[in-house]
Amino acid sequence: MSILVRPPKRKLHEAEVDRDEEPRKYGSGAITSWPSAVRSQPSSRRASEQVESNGDSHTLAASWRELHSNRGSPVPFDNGPLQTSRNFTPQSSVVLIGIRGTGKSSLAVILAATSGRRLIDSDRYFHQVTGCSRAAFKKDNDHDVYRRKEALVFESMLTDNKEGCVIACGAGSMERSGQRLLREYAQTHPVIQVIREPDSIQSYLKAWDIQKVRHFLELSGPIYRSCSNLEYFNLSETTHRGGEYTPKGGHDPSPGPKLDQRAQTPTPFLTLKRVQRDFLSFVAFVTGDRKEMSRQHASFPLSLLPVETRRNTSALSVPFSALCDRELDIEELEFTVDAFEIAIDVTSPSDQLGADSNLADRISQVVATIRRNIIVPLMYHVESYITPRGSLSPDQKTRISDEAYLNLVQHGLRLGPSLLSVDLARDDSLLSQVISCRGTTKIIGHFEAFHPLSGGWDGPEYMKVYERAKRLGCNVVRICQPAETIEDNLAVQRFRHRIESLPVAGLPLIAYNTGHLGRMSRCFNPILTPVTHPSLTPENPTQLCPTITARDTQQALYSSFALDPMQFFLFGANVNYSMSPAMHNTAFKACGLPHRYTIFQCSTLRGLNELVENPYFGGSSVSLPYKTEVIPLLHSMSPHARAIGAVNTLIPIRNNDGADPRLSQESSIHLEKTRAGPVKGLHGDNTDWIGICNCIRRGLSPANAVRPSTTGLVIGSGGMARAAIYSMIHLGVQNIFVYNRTIANAERLAHHYNRQDLVSNERSPDRRPRVSTLNSLNDPWPADYKPPTIIVSGIPAHSIGGEPAPNFNVPSQWLESPTGGVVVDLAYKPLNTPLMKQMRALSHRGWVALDGLDVLPEQGFAQFELFTGRRAPRRLMRTIVLQEYEDDEVHDDRNAIQSRLQNLDGQPT
Repeated sequence: MSILVRPPKRKLHEAEVDRDEEPRKYGSGAITSWPSAVRSQPSSRRASEQVESNGDSHTLAASWRELHSNRGSPVPFDNGPLQTSRNFTPQSSVVLIGIRGTGKSSLAVILAATSGRRLIDSDRYFHQVTGCSRAAFKKDNDHDVYRRKEALVFESMLTDNKEGCVIACGAGSMERSGQRLLREYAQTHPVIQVIREPDSIQSYLKAWDIQKVRHFLELSGPIYRSCSNLEYFNLSETTHRGGEYTPKGGHDPSPGPKLDQRAQTPTPFLTLKRVQRDFLSFVAFVTGDRKEMSRQHASFPLSLLPVETRRNTSALSVPFSALCDRELDIEELEFTVDAFEIAIDVTSPSDQLGADSNLADRISQVVATIRRNIIVPLMYHVESYITPRGSLSPDQKTRISDEAYLNLVQHGLRLGPSLLSVDLARDDSLLSQVISCRGTTKIIGHFEAFHPLSGGWDGPEYMKVYERAKRLGCNVVRICQPAETIEDNLAVQRFRHRIESLPVAGLPLIAYNTGHLGRMSRCFNPILTPVTHPSLTPENPTQLCPTITARDTQQALYSSFALDPMQFFLFGANVNYSMSPAMHNTAFKACGLPHRYTIFQCSTLRGLNELVENPYFGGSSVSLPYKTEVIPLLHSMSPHARAIGAVNTLIPIRNNDGADPRLSQESSIHLEKTRAGPVKGLHGDNTDWIGICNCIRRGLSPANAVRPSTTGLVIGSGGMARAAIYSMIHLGVQNIFVYNRTIANAERLAHHYNRQDLVSNERSPDRRPRVSTLNSLNDPWPADYKPPTIIVSGIPAHSIGGEPAPNFNVPSQWLESPTGGVVVDLAYKPLNTPLMKQMRALSHRGWVALDGLDVLPEQGFAQFELFTGRRAPRRLMRTIVLQEYEDDEVHDDRNAIQSRLQNLDGQPT
C-alpha cells in the first residue's frame, strides 16, 4: 500500500452528518503568525457546551460532530490529568489519535511499513467485526445501541492487539467510553496524540477558514491530551524543485530559488522523507527500542555514547521566546555543540497549560522544528523565573507557580526529549510526579542559586543538593551559582573533585559559576557546559558578557594546555587529488580546534610506522590499496569494519586517562581524544558504509521503505562494493544481488557475506540476508524477487591504466520497480556519469539519483567524530567538498555545483 496514494478527499458537505442541514462552507483564510500573547481559554467542557447550545454557532457544532463522526461534541472524561509511567516494551502496540487532517493515517502506514507492525485502522476494524460501516450501523440501529457497540468493538480492538501493532483511531474513539479506554490503555502502552499546524489541516479538509480551524484546535486539544501520554507534532514540508524541503514554521537557511540541475523535475516521492525519519526516531525512543535506536544512530558514532558520559561536551541553550519571535537558523545554532536545550521562558496566564492549547501547540511545534534540524540530543528546560510581559527591567523576575511549572514540565515529557530538567528548589512531591513519569527521558536535577549558599562550593549545602537529586532518582545533576570572585572558579573544581572522590560512583555532575567572572568555570566544566551562539548575544559594549560559545570553550581548553593539538593524515598510495584535507581542516578551524590534517602518500605500508611514532598522531584516513593490508597491524576493529573486511579509518589507542573499566574497549576509544602521548595500539573502523547508507536513506522514499521483500543491487566487486552491501544489510535489506563483469569476483564477494552470521532485521533474527550474483546484463531480473529499489554502483567512471571508461547503464528490465527507488553512483570523476544521466531521466518514475559528492562528506562526518570526539559541522563540510571539486575532464558542470551549494543543509536524510 503506497502512503502517497489516498482516496479522493470528500468535501465537508459530502461527509456524513447527523443533521439534515448541511454545514456552511467557508473560504480559505490567510495564514497568520503566532500571536505575541497567549489568551486564556475557557475549559473545553464549557466551551463545547456553549457551542452546542448557541444557535448561531451551528456550523462549528456540526463540523465538530463531522470530524469525530459521532453525535454531540466529545466531552472530556472526568478523571483528572493523565499520569502514566511511560515505560513500555519495544513491541508494545502504538496508538495514534488526533483529528482529521493531522496525518495520523500516513504516520501509521509509515510505522507499519518500516517496523513490521500490523496496521489496524479503527474504522476498518469496526467493519470487520460488525459486517458493516459505522454509517450503516448507525442508520439501522438506535443511537444508544451504536454507542454500546462502538465501545465493545473499541475495547476488543485494544485488548486483542496489545503487541506488534500500530492502531490508528478514528473519530468514534473519542466518545466518553473511548476516552476511558484510551486512558487505561495509556497506562501500559504509548498513546500518541498527533497534531499539526492549522493551515495544513485547513488545506486538507478544504473547508473552514483558518481562524475556525485554530479555534477548533483550542477546544479539542485538552480532550485529546487527556487521553494520550505522548504527543507528536507532524511538521509539514513545503516542496521545492530538486527534492529539497523546508518545514513550515521553520527557518529556511538557503535563500533564492531551490533549483538543482541534477533533477529538473519535481520529486514528490520524498515529500514525507523527513517526517518518516522524525517519527520513526520518536517512536523508537519513547518505546525504548534500543536496537532500532542503535541502528538509526550508527551513522554518527558519538550518538552511540550517552552525551553525559563524554568529556568536554557543551549544550546550547536557546529561549523558547527567541525561537518564536525570530527567524533563527537552527542548524547553524547546533553547529559544533553536543546537545540542544530549549528553555521555556513563557507561561500561560491561566496557569493551566492543559486548557491553553494554543501555548501547548506552540511548544510542540517549536520542539518539532528543532528536531527536524538537529541530530544531537534535545534537552527540555522550564525556567522557574520569568520576566513578566511589559516589564521594563529584564532583571525583574517572577517565580511561576507550582501548577504552571508542573504543567509545562509534564507537557515536555509528552514530547519525548532526551533529557529534561527539574527544578530542585521545588517540593519533593512535585518532582516525584515528574520523575515517575519520565519514561526513557533522562532527568537533570537543576539547582540555580541566585546568591552563593552558606559556605559556597566548599560548604555542605551543595553536597546536600547533590544527594537530594540522587535520592529523587535524577540521572544528572546541574548546579550553578554566581561567581563573586575568581576564587569561586577554583572552588567549583574542588567541589567537582569531592563528588568524583565519593566511594560509590555518583551521578554525572554539571557544576559552574554564572556571571562574567564565572566564565572560566564553564570552560572547564567537563560535561554539557551551557553555551550560547553569537546570533543570540547582541553586542552591548556597556555590559559585561556573562556567556560563552562552544568555540570559546574549545579554544580555552587548548590555550591552557588541557588538551593537545593533534595531527591527522590521509594515508594511501595515490591520494594527492583528495578533497579530504580541505574538508577536515576547514571544519577544525570553524570548531576552534588547532588540529591539522595532511596527506601522507607512500608506496608501501611501512610508511604507517612513521605516523604511529608521532606522539601527536590523532588518527588517519586509509585509502587504496591499504584498506585490507592494514588489518593484520590492528589491535582491535569495529564490528562494521570486521564484517566488511576493510578499514578506512585508524584511531590510536593510548589510555592516557585510564578508561572506565565499565566501558567497552570501543567506547573507551571514543573517549580518548586530543591527548598526545605514545601510541600503544591501533583501532580500525570503516565509515565508507556510513556514507553510502546515509545517501540511500536520503533518496529512499517512504513508499520504498525497506521490507522483507525489498531487493538491492550492487554494481562492482571492489572495496566500495563491500561497503555498499554492508550498508544495505544494515538497513534491513535481505535480498541483495551483485553484478560484476568478472563473475568470479562477484561470487567471491557474495561468499564473503553469505558465510557470515549477519542479521539484517533484528525483528526477524531467523532470516539472514542473502547475496546472489547476476551473470549478464542481458538476463531478465530473477522472477522470484521484486525489482531492486536500491542500487549502488562502485565502478569507476573514468579511464584507468589506459583502459577506456566504462559506459555503464542499468538494463531497463532491471528498472521495473513501480515506485522507482534510489541510485547511488560512488563515482564523481566525472560528475555526470552515464548512469547518473540515465537515472535522472527517470526521475518522473520515482528514481532519485545521488553521486560521489553526496557520499564523500557523509562518510567524512563520521570520520570527524571518530577523530575528534566532536560533532561535525555538516553543512560546512558539504560546502567545502563542492567548492573544492575540480573535474580534470570535460564533463565539469559548474552550474550544477553552484546550484547544489545554494541548496545545502546538514541533514542526514
